[in-house]
Amino acid sequence: MAVAVKEDYQTALDEQQKEVRNLVMEGLEQIKKGKMKDFNAVCERLEKKYTNEAIQN
Repeated sequence: MAVAVKEDYQTALDEQQKEVRNLVMEGLEQIKKGKMKDFNAVCERLEKKYTNEAIQN
């Protein structure tokens, strides 16, 4: 049972890491397209979104 829980936790952690990477890449794409000119603003927006999402789960 403990092994299954550990595997589920690791899977969830891996998925969250992928999501964070994707969010960062989306932010960089927005900067390249000129939608966001301040990298700090992009990072803050992504951090806020990720933090709020983590709390909801």
